[in-house]
Amino acid sequence: MLVDGGGHAETRSFRWLINHADLRLLPAAEGPGRPAPVSRQPRTLADLTEDQLERARLRAAHVLEAETGFREGHPARALPGEPRPAYDPDRTTLTQRRHAKAAEMKAMPRPEAVRLGLQRLSFRTLERLSGLAGDSLLLACADGRWTRRRSGHRSVTEEVREAIFAVKAECGERARLSLAARHRLMHQYMRERFPAFPAEKIPSRWTFADVWEEWFGPGGARPRYGRTAQAAAEAGVSGRMVVHRPGQVLVLDSTPMPVKLRETVFGDAVTATPTLALDLYTHGLPAFRLTLQSDTSVDIAMLLRDVMLPLPMREGWGEDME
Repeated sequence: MLVDGGGHAETRSFRWLINHADLRLLPAAEGPGRPAPVSRQPRTLADLTEDQLERARLRAAHVLEAETGFREGHPARALPGEPRPAYDPDRTTLTQRRHAKAAEMKAMPRPEAVRLGLQRLSFRTLERLSGLAGDSLLLACADGRWTRRRSGHRSVTEEVREAIFAVKAECGERARLSLAARHRLMHQYMRERFPAFPAEKIPSRWTFADVWEEWFGPGGARPRYGRTAQAAAEAGVSGRMVVHRPGQVLVLDSTPMPVKLRETVFGDAVTATPTLALDLYTHGLPAFRLTLQSDTSVDIAMLLRDVMLPLPMREGWGEDME
């Protein structure tokens, strides 16, 4: 929640705040004797969903069977049919059981192995997971991509960040630009602004696309609508608004009529465009205009003039309507 000096409050997302153009990182001020800050809180089983936790348990069961011969990790909790001949601890060694488990995973059907994440459970992986038990084994068997937080892009330096925001500002004044065109604009800005910056360290087009979507969203709106939304945000009229009186908010819309009209009795049929001004509080129409062909900015200005002109009041209208 951001509040300016006049008391106007706005709700913004963390993505908007972290990727703001005016963001400046403060120098680290660590006092003597203070521990180093932790960059990321440790993972726990609470970070996993029910499906992810179940898949981690299935992976851990395979690891325990290779280590002890039993999927539960102890002979006292042996399941029916355990231990299997290839994993009998009285007849096989630990190395033999690991090789047998790796061969079993390799022979497992591909869709099932991919679903459980066992397609890469090799002998070396079993060695690495040896000695773990309980929650530590479950967390080690959980896919790191399930809980991994994005750590940013190392190729996006301060110079590249400045170039991306410069391209963003340039795109606001142009028509719709493709991803390749925006990427070329970034290269052009880097060459002109930072001539000593190595060209091979400039992010690729796909990294540029990922960063653009993370910072500015997927987009997709027409440039003129994007400029209107940006101007509204700068004017402080964006965000949630409570409409509490007539005339506070007007919604304008233009659409071609599905039928043809005649300008005169004997004229040709032409396409007409009605432009409506809807009062959001009363759902009434303070004004409307009917223009031939498509509407222009002059027609919209005249519509707003009609809205502002006082109209005759009907009998029975109270002070609220007045």
